[in-house]
Amino acid sequence: MGRYGATAWTASAAALLVFLLLLPVGGNDTDPPECSSLFGYVVPCGLGPDQSNGIGFALAGALLSSALVAAGALATSVSRR
Repeated sequence: MGRYGATAWTASAAALLVFLLLLPVGGNDTDPPECSSLFGYVVPCGLGPDQSNGIGFALAGALLSSALVAAGALATSVSRR
């Protein structure tokens, strides 16, 4: 596996981990509803288009973490040259 393959794998793994950590897995039906993630901290509720955040919040975190890993790899390869 080359440098770019390892970077792609790491970025994908980071994105999946962040997505799973930010995904709402439980909650209560208060007003407004309060959901919790895998480790118990509060995250936006909802998994569908009826909720304004929910899955979009987890997806945005996953994409951001993937972009940060890729940017770090790019910065490292530029500084080596």
